[in-house]
Order: sequence, then C-alpha cells, then structure tokens
Amino acid sequence: MKTYFLIRNTSFTILVVMILNCVKETPINSNIISNLKVDTLLINNLNFTSYSVPPNLASNERLYLGEKDGINIPFSFIRIGPSFVWEYYNDSTVSIDSVQFKLYLIDSSKSSNVEQLQLFFSPDSYFNENQSTYLDYEGFSTNDWYEIGSPSVVHISDSIDAYSHSELIWNIDSLMHLLSDSGITRTFSIEYTDNDSNYIELFSEEATTGDKDPKVVLFYRKIQTFSTDSTSIDTSSHSIFSSADLSIFDPTNSQNFLDKIGINNGAGKRIYFTFPFDIDSLKLGSIIRSANLVIPIDSSEFSNDFKLIIDPIQNDSSFSLDSANSFTEDPFEGVGYPYRLSNSPDSLEFLISMKNILQNISLGNIKNNGFKIVSEEKNNPFESIWFLLNGDSRVPEIEILYVSDED
Repeated sequence: MKTYFLIRNTSFTILVVMILNCVKETPINSNIISNLKVDTLLINNLNFTSYSVPPNLASNERLYLGEKDGINIPFSFIRIGPSFVWEYYNDSTVSIDSVQFKLYLIDSSKSSNVEQLQLFFSPDSYFNENQSTYLDYEGFSTNDWYEIGSPSVVHISDSIDAYSHSELIWNIDSLMHLLSDSGITRTFSIEYTDNDSNYIELFSEEATTGDKDPKVVLFYRKIQTFSTDSTSIDTSSHSIFSSADLSIFDPTNSQNFLDKIGINNGAGKRIYFTFPFDIDSLKLGSIIRSANLVIPIDSSEFSNDFKLIIDPIQNDSSFSLDSANSFTEDPFEGVGYPYRLSNSPDSLEFLISMKNILQNISLGNIKNNGFKIVSEEKNNPFESIWFLLNGDSRVPEIEILYVSDED
C-alpha cells in the first residue's frame, strides 16, 4: 500500500512540474487529462503615497559636507575607536613622534576649497550612527569643542603617475593627553566655515576595508633594552580606524515635489503603497508560478546605480497624515528577511518578483498591511527615481500567473 501511494504522489508531482515548465502567460492546451488549470490575475489598482522622514545615511560610502540641491549638510561626525595604541602615551618605552587625523577624497577639483574645512574634537558622544538626524541638532554648536583647524593636502598618484586620491591631514599631537584616556568617546566633527558656497564628498568607513577609512595614525619609536645593555629603536606607525561616522542631512529647504511620487535618500523621501490581495484572492491551494510588479519610471532622471528596496509592512498600516506626509520617524516597520526585496530599475521601468511574498499572503503566513519602498542607503543621496503612475500606455501593475485545481 505504501508503494502505491508513493507512485501516485510521485506521478502527481511530475505532472505539476511538466505543466509549470511548459506554461506561458495563457492557459495551455494539452491532451494530458488533469484537474489543474493555469490562469492569470492582473492587479492594476495600486495606490501610492509619498511620505518623508528625516534622513539617516549611516551605511552610505561617503561623508558629505556643504550644500547641494537645496539639501544642507552642516557637519559630519566621526568616532575613532578604542585601541591598545592609545596606551603608548603613558608608556616610557615609547616615544611618540606625531599623531595625525586623516580623511580621503577622490576628486582633486575639490581640494582647492579644503582650507575652509574645520576639524573639531570632543571627548563626549554627540551622535548615534543609526538614529541621529538633523532634528537632534537644533541650536547645535562646536563652540565648546577643541578646534583643530584646517588640513594640509597630499595628492597621491598610482603606479603610472596618474592621480589616485588626496589625503586631508590634521596634526593632533596636542590632543594625546585626552585621546589616551580610556574613559572618553573620541568624537570628531568636520564642517565648513561657509556652507553656502562649498560642497565636498569624503570616504566614510563603509567605502573600503581600511585603506581610505577615516583614521588616526600614530607615528612612534619603541625603545627596547636588552640584557647585554644594548638598545634598539623600532620606528613604526599604527592606524586607529573610525568606529562610526555619519553626515547630518537637513532637507528643510529642498524642493518638496508634492505632485510627484518618488524616492530620494537625501530628502528622506519614501513610498507607501497598497493593493488588494489577501488569502481569498486566489483559489485555496493555488500555486503561484510568477508574480511581477512593474512600475514605469521617469527615464529623464534614471541612474544605473540606483537600487530600490521593497519591504512588506509588519504593523497595521493605518496612520495619520499631515499636509506634507512628513514624519519624525518612519511609521512603518518592515517585515524584513526573507520577504524584503531589492532590485535596480532599467531606463523604462522598475520590475521585481513578488512571488514569495504573495504566495505567503495567499497561504495566510503573513498579512498584507501594505508595502514601503525605500532607497538603498548606498545610493547617491542627491539622485531620485520618480514613478509614472498615470501614463497613457503604461500603468503600474502586478501580473500573477498561478496554477489551481479546476474543481
């Protein structure tokens, strides 16, 4: 009897696989006698709403300063991590020659205005890398910080003598009595003396594996005395890297574009969208073969490097809106893994498979509370993607191809 059921179940599985592999976008005609039917469900009544939150770009590969496209970045924070090297200050066998704070840029044209960059230091903590926004810094000032001043600039060339990058260097020897204290936080702030006419991009700790990370470099000589009364002097250096950094984006004066639906990191613009689909949208036991969300985009502002993230919403999607759909923090908590999706649009549309999410909604594993679309944090914060929702020939839609029992 067990053998009979095994053969029957195996035959049914092979039949389903054969049908799914042969099916296109229309029901297939076959001489195979089966109770299975292939069909499509087209959802084109998608609802999109723009909303904005104070931007936090903790995972971006750049630190920014100045003003661009109406977005003001008044300062960037950098926290230098703990290290055994700080103890060298109190080690009688170590002689410290110099201590340097270093940042890196890759655009030599920007090196002409670095003289207006100012570096400050505080032994206290002034930012949370993953939570701080411009709302936390109303009235903020570095007046009570240690002012270090402007950097010197060193241009670095590669092996064929072509420009590679530039180092911005500040001498911070005078701060070693503070930096060597294990009880402090070692926070640096960098800002322009005149934000209105300057803009610069620097490497953040996310950009490299250490080579161009913000860092403090300690140059020292270590004296060793041997039993033979001989001594040796080891001249060396050690880098202490950034443990956290964050640029503070203030989009207060940026253009709002209330008549457009789109995504922009620097302005904190996101999208909330819904569509009718639940456990009763497909026949019980239906298997989704494909489910593609397609949203036309404005190709005039298309960027090849832009990546969008779609995340189903975990909490109830009812919320209160103000006239600008602006929130002090994101009201939508995403479900995340394994339902969070990420993909890049092409020059005409954003297309992404929602098969896994919709199959689980149809099975009752998760609830359709709506979705949010956000920009990946590594995207250029000044680039936008705008959706075309009312085109003459193309509209946003979800096309679901599924298999169900005909009975």
